[in-house]
Amino acid sequence: MQKAAFFASSKLGALYLVFASVFIISLAIYVPIVAVMALMALILLGVYMKHPSWVYFVVVGTFSLSVDKILKMQVMGFDSSSFYKLLILFFILPIFLRYGFRKEMIYPALAVGYLFVQSYFLSDMPDKMSPIDPFKSFLGLVVPFLLLMVNFSKEINMRIIRVLAWLPVFSLVAGFIMQQMGMLSIVSFEISGVNRLQGANIAAHLGMLCFISICVCLIEIRNKHHIILNYALTLSHFIILIQTGTRGPLIALIPIVCMYLFDHVRKFAKGKVGALIPVVLFMAAVTVMVFAQWENYQLRQESKGLSGRDSAWAFFTNRANEHPVFGQGLGSALVANDGSIFSGFVVPHNEYIRFYYDGGFVGALLFFGALFFVYLKVYRRLNSLVKPYFLGMILGFLVYSFFDNTLSTMHLVAPFCVYLNSLYLTSSKQSPEPEELPKLAPRKEILQ
Repeated sequence: MQKAAFFASSKLGALYLVFASVFIISLAIYVPIVAVMALMALILLGVYMKHPSWVYFVVVGTFSLSVDKILKMQVMGFDSSSFYKLLILFFILPIFLRYGFRKEMIYPALAVGYLFVQSYFLSDMPDKMSPIDPFKSFLGLVVPFLLLMVNFSKEINMRIIRVLAWLPVFSLVAGFIMQQMGMLSIVSFEISGVNRLQGANIAAHLGMLCFISICVCLIEIRNKHHIILNYALTLSHFIILIQTGTRGPLIALIPIVCMYLFDHVRKFAKGKVGALIPVVLFMAAVTVMVFAQWENYQLRQESKGLSGRDSAWAFFTNRANEHPVFGQGLGSALVANDGSIFSGFVVPHNEYIRFYYDGGFVGALLFFGALFFVYLKVYRRLNSLVKPYFLGMILGFLVYSFFDNTLSTMHLVAPFCVYLNSLYLTSSKQSPEPEELPKLAPRKEILQ
């Protein structure tokens, strides 16, 4: 049986390579840039056939890059970001065929699929939308939720978690290299006079990476995995986050940081004096960094306030109320702005309003209900020591979704989904070993 499966997979891989080669040759004639990207994908496919997890690590690492910033292109209505998501899909589907998928994590992807079907049959799509627009939005939304279902072993998922903890650092390293090549600058300069660190992203996306990586590191610290390294990474990510000048991730991190502080204060109350040392050092370092950047935050607050979000929320909510039951179809929010508000608000910067606009009450409730089901599945799998930290992360993510595009920005929702899946597959209800002093052996055993 194993030999038959091996030969079957080899034939499938060979057929895959033949079709891919023909596709790349065709692209080279008409679209050379895409052909180069496809060639790289073909090389990765060869590695994938031998070590699929290696390619998956690369895919997770690419979450630290803003592809649409590095490579700007438009082919048949698809931009570089859409091709990037297609490339991820290109590698995920064979992994599903080889390893299977987690059926209990399928519900968000099914909910997005329902929204896609609803867009054509029940939603009132505006005239500005083309028939392909809902498909493009469906593709962008469903790919991250497919990452919830990848079914690697516990050991591989532990390595994936380590990769997630380094994403902001990867962004800075890649940004520095590309800056030396003259492709971009790792610092952006705003009209208000504020300088913002952005790495290989825009500042807001780098802030999103810091949010998820800090959550990963704090939960790893509670799990007693590489404690010193994760403390160092957490502090580094806070430095990067504050240098981005982004306010949203700082607010979203409040719940999990409060859980961390409460946990250590509780240990101190139980007589563990040393529990306060990392807290004091950590808070002192963060306080110094915040004060060092306080002037930049004040400048951004004075010049932008809510950055026009209040006007955008009112505009999109009023338009969504015109079709409250089934909404106006996936992607309809992208064409809603008729010039009544700032042109930069292509979406409302509030995911609850956005999904209400696109899917109405029915679609939004179904989608967020599916997400809640996944949160609940992961929460029940965790041990009791980690559960408060997980709740802090989810609460922060829910708050973050009120004022940013958390579920439609690849740089946050993709690593978030990967982490939920890895956390689920590496966790058990058994708590880590309790932190207590070693007990002395009874006197009789010593004498013996």
